[in-house]
Amino acid sequence: MRSRLRFIIAISLAVVLGGYLAFTSLGGTLETYAGPGEVAAQKTYRLNGKVAPGSPKDAAGLAQSSQGLTFTVVDKEDPSKTIDVLYRGDVPDQFKDGREVVVTGALENGTFVARPDSLVTLCPSKFTDAADESASR
Repeated sequence: MRSRLRFIIAISLAVVLGGYLAFTSLGGTLETYAGPGEVAAQKTYRLNGKVAPGSPKDAAGLAQSSQGLTFTVVDKEDPSKTIDVLYRGDVPDQFKDGREVVVTGALENGTFVARPDSLVTLCPSKFTDAADESASR
C-alpha cells in the first residue's frame, strides 16, 4: 500500500512538472507577430518593425522619461503605418534609428505598451548586399 501511494505521488508530480515545462516553453509561441498596422487592442503581440528616424529624441539617442523609453515603430512593408511604443527595461546596445526591433506587449489607449525587458534588436544581415551584388553579375 505504501509503495503504491509513493508511485501515485511520483507520477502526479511528474505530470505537474511536465505540464509546467510545456506551458512555459510554448508560452512565447502563442503570441502573434504583427506589424504596426496589424495591432489591435486586448491581445498580446510581438511587434516587428523598424525604429522611425528621429523617434528617440534626446542627446544620447533615447527618449527616456520616468515612465520609460518612448519611440515610434514603422511597418517594414508600408512606411505609412506607424505605432508609438512605451518600453520599460534595459535597452540593447544596438538600438538606434532604422534598426529592426521586436517587442512584446499590447495596445493600450493608442500606444503599444511593451512588457519590461522584451525589446530585441535584429541585426541586419551582413550577407544581403554581397548576395545581391553576386546575383546581378
